[in-house]
Amino acid sequence: MSKTGKRYDAEFKASAVKMVKDNGRSIASVARDLGLGEQTLRNWLNNDQKSKTSDAARIMELEAALRAEKRKTADLEETVDI
Repeated sequence: MSKTGKRYDAEFKASAVKMVKDNGRSIASVARDLGLGEQTLRNWLNNDQKSKTSDAARIMELEAALRAEKRKTADLEETVDI
């Protein structure tokens, strides 16, 4: 069985998500205006939230690693000075 659903590009999805988030419009209103199913738009909103959450988590992880490396470098420089 093949998928016969419509395919939307990333720009279209981002625009639809932006209409809901930034303009304060309801999911039903945006979905109706764009000819989408409400659940499709909800899925796009959920995916957008997950990607932002995972990006933020990755940034915090990298910042922690950077701080640890800076501490290690400072300790090594202090050791060399002694």
